[in-house]
Amino acid sequence: MALWKFTNLNKHGNYRSRIIHTKGALSIPGNGFGPTVFANRFKYEYKGEVLPPTIASISGKKYLMPLWKEVDPNTTIDDINWIKPKPKVKQEPIVVMTVSSSNANKTYKTVYYPDSGKFHCNCPGRWRAFDGKCKHIKTLELKINK
Repeated sequence: MALWKFTNLNKHGNYRSRIIHTKGALSIPGNGFGPTVFANRFKYEYKGEVLPPTIASISGKKYLMPLWKEVDPNTTIDDINWIKPKPKVKQEPIVVMTVSSSNANKTYKTVYYPDSGKFHCNCPGRWRAFDGKCKHIKTLELKINK
């Protein structure tokens, strides 16, 4: 038993899709399908980190929980693809540059993360710059690209 997604052209030449539950061998459904038919194995997608997906039957309808998404009445837990997000790994900066400002009491920290190729600076010039690169970031870029 499986869910299949059938896609065909309607009389206006637009693609439409239907989800159909089949028992046994796969066969193209009868009436209502146009000349071109594509069949793919279908699974509902559930993106959740903590709670696993479940199916609840309420008033004759089935729902994918905890999303409350109505699903085909013949859906089983095997027809659900649980997508767990990848844990975020804290990146360790390779290059850190500390610069003193014109004010003797302040210092700014500029950091380069090589895994993502991103720079960060905590000076106010970073937010003012059009491209988001203050003079400290530009200086650090020049040091790294030498």
